[in-house]
Amino acid sequence: KQLRIEKYSGLLDHLASEAANRGNAPGQAFILPSSFAGSPRNMHQNYQDAMAIVRKYGKPDLFITLTCNPKWEEINNNLQKGEAPQFRPDLLARVFHLKLKQLIHDICKQHIFGVPHAHILLILKEEHKPKTKEIIDKIVCAEIPSEQNFQRLHATVMQHMIHGPCNEKNLNLPCMQNGKCSKQFPKEFQNETIENCDGYPKYRRRDNGIGTVLHGQLINNSWVVPYNPFLLLKYNCHINVEICASIKSVKYLFKYVYKGHDCANVLITEHNTVQHDEIKTFTDSRYISAPEAAW
Repeated sequence: KQLRIEKYSGLLDHLASEAANRGNAPGQAFILPSSFAGSPRNMHQNYQDAMAIVRKYGKPDLFITLTCNPKWEEINNNLQKGEAPQFRPDLLARVFHLKLKQLIHDICKQHIFGVPHAHILLILKEEHKPKTKEIIDKIVCAEIPSEQNFQRLHATVMQHMIHGPCNEKNLNLPCMQNGKCSKQFPKEFQNETIENCDGYPKYRRRDNGIGTVLHGQLINNSWVVPYNPFLLLKYNCHINVEICASIKSVKYLFKYVYKGHDCANVLITEHNTVQHDEIKTFTDSRYISAPEAAW
């Protein structure tokens, strides 16, 4: 069977030109084709495929992020005595995979958000698109619920959907850049949802006096990560649900997912030659966490 490898004559010409400019001899070139899953060419091709879907069906309507909760009962009930979740990456990956399958089933089969065309960026049928602030408020919530009326939801929001808190006293938090939160928390209070602000809505965050003290700081609606109450209660983990108002979410998603693997690389080369070995760079530099390897 003939391998389907993209033409790379242009790359060879570039390497030959670079070698000539340096006064060196061109070395061997080893190419990692787009047919290899996870390679840079494969990632770029997947991004182009996603944009083709957007061109045909329109922009996404929902952006859902599901994060594994190491305290899920399905994980803790299967740990040995004295065993911690971080020592069972196989169990974390297996449970998360089942939860993800169930989430997709809920969305596609139970018609929670209509009939989507893609995951986890969801493109809904025209009659189900969240076009008004009233519909947006039914799908996405960015407020702390009343503890008296919604005790379980209140506890779950406080456990999974509160950002930080981050401030000048916590400069080591990942979101802090140049002394400010890169996620723009705390958010401004909003009495009503505004449909489109630079690609995303500004969700309703009323200054209603509901809040609590967390790590010595008052937490109110300005610190809530947007969520869907039904999905949050069912999956009991960090599950961020956003409304998309433009195609920026597609670019963000593929920039994040297909930016490439974390790398740690030590390279030894011959003098007076220009080497280009994509396969060696990929295999030598790629490192992943244990749960990702198990996945």
